[in-house]
Amino acid sequence: MYTVDMLKLLVFDWDDVIILGSKEGYYKCYKETLKELGIVLSDDEFHGRIQKRWGQPFKEELRELLLEHPAFLEQAVGIYTRKKFVENTFLDCLYEVSGANEILMNLSKKYTLAVATANHRQMLEEKIIPKFHIPPVFKRILTAYEVPNGKSKPDRYMLELIMHEQKVKPEECVYIGDAENDVGMARNASVEPIVVLTGHLTRAKAEELGVSKIIPDITHLEEVI
Repeated sequence: MYTVDMLKLLVFDWDDVIILGSKEGYYKCYKETLKELGIVLSDDEFHGRIQKRWGQPFKEELRELLLEHPAFLEQAVGIYTRKKFVENTFLDCLYEVSGANEILMNLSKKYTLAVATANHRQMLEEKIIPKFHIPPVFKRILTAYEVPNGKSKPDRYMLELIMHEQKVKPEECVYIGDAENDVGMARNASVEPIVVLTGHLTRAKAEELGVSKIIPDITHLEEVI
C-alpha cells in the first residue's frame, strides 16, 4: 500500500480509461468478423467468451470465439485486422473524456506516467493519439502484443516490467483500470488498483473485488492519490 508521500508512478490502462468507447469498438469488430464468417453466437455466449480472454491480444479473443471452428482462425484474424486498422470500425466508436488531456498534463508534472494496455501500438500511435491530441506525457507504453505468451493481464508481468524500467517499488505505484483483469494484474504485482467507472466495472462490482479507490473517470484521479 502506497502513501501520498511515496507515490511516484501512475500506470494507466488505455481502453475505456484514457479514451472511451473501446469496449463497443472491440465488440463491433468481433461481431462483424463473425458475421463475415457466417458464425452465430448468442449474445450471452459472445459476451462470456470475450470476457474470458479480455485484456489479451485479439487473436486469443478470436480463438475463444471460434472454439468450434479453429480452422477459421487465420481468416478471422485477417477480417478483424481489416475492420480495426483499415476500415476504422474501432476508431469510429471512440470518444474522449472531457478534461482528460489537461489532467494528464498536470499529473505528469508530479509523477511518472506509463501505460499497460491490451490495445495495439500501431492503433495507438497512428490513429488514436493523433485523433484525440493525447499529450506526450507517458514515459512508457507497453502493450499486450509486446510481452511473452501468457504474460498479459491479469499476469503481473507488464506492471513489473514497467516498475523495473522506471526503478520504482510496488508501494510507489498505482494502476488505474476499468476491468476485473486490471484489478487482478495490480494485485498480482502488489500494486494498489484504482478503478474508473467508465468501462467494465460497476461501483458494486469494484467494491466486491475489494477496491477502495473508485472514481467516475480519470479527471477525478487527484482526489484519491
